[in-house]
Amino acid sequence: MADASFPVKLDMGNEENESSRPNTAVIPDIEASKQEQAALELRDVHTDTTQPPTFADTTAAGAGGNGNGDVPLGYPVPVGDVFCWKHTSSFKSFWILTWQWLLANRAQILSGITVALAQVPEAVSFSFVAGVDPIVGLQSAWIMGIVTSLVGGRPGMVAGSTGAIAIVLPKIVEKGIGYMFYAIMLAGIIQMLFGLLRLGVLVRMIPHPVMVGFCNGLGIVIGVAQFNIFKIRPQEEVRRMVEIGGAFAPFTNGWAWVDATMGCWMAFHIIIALFTYAFFPKLTKAIPASLAAIIMTTIVEWALVRPVGYKTNTVKDLASVAGAFPVPVWADTMYGYRDLMPPLNGDTWLTILPVAITAAAIGLLESLLTLELIDEMTNTKGNSNREAFGQGLGQLLSGMFGGMGGCTTIGQSMMNIHSGGYTRLSSTVAAIFMLIIILAAYPLINLIPVAGLAGVMFVVTYFTVEWESFKIVFGTMLPQRLRLRWNLETKVKRSDVFIMLSVVGVTLLLDLAIGVAVGIALSCLVFAWDTSTRVTLSRALSEDGNSVIYSIGGPIFFGSIKPLMDLFPDPTTEPKNVTILLENADIHDWSGMMAIKRIHDKLENNGATVRFQKINVNSRKLMYKSKDLWENVNVFEEEEINVEHDPLVEAKHYGDSHF
Repeated sequence: MADASFPVKLDMGNEENESSRPNTAVIPDIEASKQEQAALELRDVHTDTTQPPTFADTTAAGAGGNGNGDVPLGYPVPVGDVFCWKHTSSFKSFWILTWQWLLANRAQILSGITVALAQVPEAVSFSFVAGVDPIVGLQSAWIMGIVTSLVGGRPGMVAGSTGAIAIVLPKIVEKGIGYMFYAIMLAGIIQMLFGLLRLGVLVRMIPHPVMVGFCNGLGIVIGVAQFNIFKIRPQEEVRRMVEIGGAFAPFTNGWAWVDATMGCWMAFHIIIALFTYAFFPKLTKAIPASLAAIIMTTIVEWALVRPVGYKTNTVKDLASVAGAFPVPVWADTMYGYRDLMPPLNGDTWLTILPVAITAAAIGLLESLLTLELIDEMTNTKGNSNREAFGQGLGQLLSGMFGGMGGCTTIGQSMMNIHSGGYTRLSSTVAAIFMLIIILAAYPLINLIPVAGLAGVMFVVTYFTVEWESFKIVFGTMLPQRLRLRWNLETKVKRSDVFIMLSVVGVTLLLDLAIGVAVGIALSCLVFAWDTSTRVTLSRALSEDGNSVIYSIGGPIFFGSIKPLMDLFPDPTTEPKNVTILLENADIHDWSGMMAIKRIHDKLENNGATVRFQKINVNSRKLMYKSKDLWENVNVFEEEEINVEHDPLVEAKHYGDSHF
C-alpha cells in the first residue's frame, strides 16, 4: 500500500505493551530532514526510548554541547516529543530548542493541518446526514480528535465525526437533540467499559481475508463518495441506517447534478490535486504533498477560475463553519441546548439505549479495524484496549459539549500516515487546528474548493486499496496449468478469496460494519467446516479377535461429531471388549463431551465393555469438571504405569487424575 518507505523511530509514549516492542516503523512518502536524522541517531544511543535524552547524553553523542547542561546548538529533538523544553535553563536555549523542535516536527504539524482541512467538509456533510446543524459535527471533530489523540492507543490515528455514527442518529434527533446527546454519552460509557474490561483483544478474531476485504471496500467507498461534490445537495438529507447500494449513493440518490461547466472545472481541480501530489515532492518535501495540493487548487480557483467568470463550490457553499467554544449542554444558552435536554427517567433510557449500543458497537469496530490497518502499515503495535477507552471518553465528552460523537475517521487517518504524521502530535495538531478554524480561521477555510479536497481523498483511495489482492484473486481462480504457464504463484484457499470478496460486496451493498461482521461469520463457518473434516479413526484387532482398539485423532467439537460417529463400524459385528484411545484427540466443548458419551452408550447397548484411555491433560480437565455426567462411563480410571520404563511419561501422554 506504499510506494516508498524508510525506517524511523517512533515517540510512542509510555503505553502498556508498547515499551517492549520494536521502535521502527515503515512510514511511506517521508524524507527525513538532517535534523530528524540526527534525532533518530541520538535516540538509538538510549535503551529507554520513553525518556528524552539528557544534555549530557547529547554532548556525548556528538551534538555539540557547551558542557554546562544548557541546550547545545543543533540539539536533536525526538520527533513528537512535547516535553523537551523542561530541560531549558535560559531564554536563548528556549528559542534554540523551539526552532529545532519545529524543524524536527515539521511533517507532523503540517500533516495535522492537512487532515483538519480535509475533515471540514466531511464533518459538515455528516451533520446533514444526522439531521443536526453543521456546528454539531464540527465540534465533534475536534473534541473526538483531541481526546483520542492524547488518551487513545494508536499514535497517528485521527478521530472525528463519521458517517457510520451519523446514520444511526436521525430517528433519535427527531425526538429531540437532547436525546441524541444522552445517547452519545451512553455510547461513550459503553466503549470505556469495553476498554477497561480489556475486550479489545477480540480484534484478533478478525482474519486476514476480512482485513483485505475491509481495505478494498473502504477504498471504493471513499472514492465513490467523492462524486457527491458533483451533486446539488438538498436542504434536508435523510439516510436510513441500512441502504441497499448505499456506497453508490452519489449515482442513485436522485440529487441533481451541477451544470456541465462547473463539473468540468471541478474535474480540473481534481486533476491539479492529483498532479500536485505526484510531482510536488520532486521539487521539495518541505510540506506534505496533500497540503500542497489543497493550496494549489485554492490558488487556481481564485487566480484562474473566478477571474475568467466561472466558479466551483467552496467550503463556504456547504455551510458556515464558524462557531464558539462549547460549554456543557446543560448550561448552553447560545444554541439553546439547555432547554432541550430531556429528563433522565425510564422513558429516556429506553429511547437512548438501542442507539447507544449500536453507535458504540459500530464505533469500536471501525476504530479497532483501522488500528489494525495502521499497525500493518507502520510495522508497530497499538493498544486496542486503550484505544477503546479513548474512543469512549471522546464520545462521552462530545455528547456533554454538544457534539454528535464519532469514531476513527479512516480516510483522514490514512491521509495522516501517508503525509508523514505518525505520532500523537500530528493528530493533536489536527484537532487543535479544527478548533482554530471554528473560532477564527473560518474565513480562510471558506476559500478552499471542495474539489481540491476530493482530489486528495482520491489519493487516499489509491493507498487504501490492496492492489496486490487482485493478483491473488486472479491466481486463485486460475487452474494449475495456467498458473504454471504464467509463473503465477499467488494461489490461496478459494474460501479465503470468497470471504474477501464477500466483505467487499456486502460493504458496497449495505455497510462497512455489516460487511466485516459477515466476513467474520463466514470465516468462523469455514474454519469449523474444515476442522470438522480432520477427525480420524484407526482400528486394531487383538490376535485372538476378542478385543478391538479404536484410536481417535483430531478435534472433537460440535462440527466433528457427525463425521466421527460415521467412522465407527457397526457395533453388532465388532468384538465386545473395546478400548478407545484419545491421546491424539482434543475435546473442545460440551458437544464433544456428549459425543464420547454417545459412543460409549452405543457400544454398551450392543453388549460391549468400553474403556477410554490416554485422554490428554486438557480434555481430561474439561471432562473432570463435569464428572457427574459420566456415571458408569469408564473415563477416569487410573492406569498402572511403570514410571521407570515407560517413555510416554515424560511426553505426558498419560493424564493425571488429580486436579
